[in-house]
Amino acid sequence: MSDERAGDISGEDLRRALADPASDVDIALQAPPRTWRLVIGSVEFWALVGGVSALITAMTAVIGVGVGLSQLRTARDLEVMDSTYQSWNALNQASLANPELACPDTDEKFRRLMTTTDPHSANGGTYRDRYTAYGYMVITTSEQILQMAPGNERWAFLVKERIRCNAPAIRSLQADGSYEKRYSCRLRRVIADALNQPRPICPKDDE
Repeated sequence: MSDERAGDISGEDLRRALADPASDVDIALQAPPRTWRLVIGSVEFWALVGGVSALITAMTAVIGVGVGLSQLRTARDLEVMDSTYQSWNALNQASLANPELACPDTDEKFRRLMTTTDPHSANGGTYRDRYTAYGYMVITTSEQILQMAPGNERWAFLVKERIRCNAPAIRSLQADGSYEKRYSCRLRRVIADALNQPRPICPKDDE
């Protein structure tokens, strides 16, 4: 059978094939070019739809990760803020309850504090122990504030006020060599501004 007749099967050909199994009839499928174009176009369309769907799924996943990270940062910032305000309130309460510790801002006041017997001491010690504990509160709270609100002028002003009140103690730490170990470089910058000292040069991971 010729190529021209391939796929062009008449009813007579089919009846003859059914009546005589020895008859060879070419029933290869040949659709018109338009039909094949529609089939191929349909396949390409659904392939495109599948690709777009995969892209949308990937974008949705990326957006979901971004939202999750943003929520995590927000939760962390709120936790830092809450902790800082609690420390700030505790420091204010300690200052009100212990006015003798709140602002020994001259060398004479600081000397008396370190040498005077503390009536609250169980072993007859001086105010040194309680003032040391109070000083740690000042340091810790100041570090928290600078972490929570870097560059905030109001908070920086409040920290500087605390620094000036405890300037003799800070100068004592500067003299004994433990100053840089106790304070971050970020806090030492604020201290330098408060006490009119040269500002330290901070590495990027300590600013």
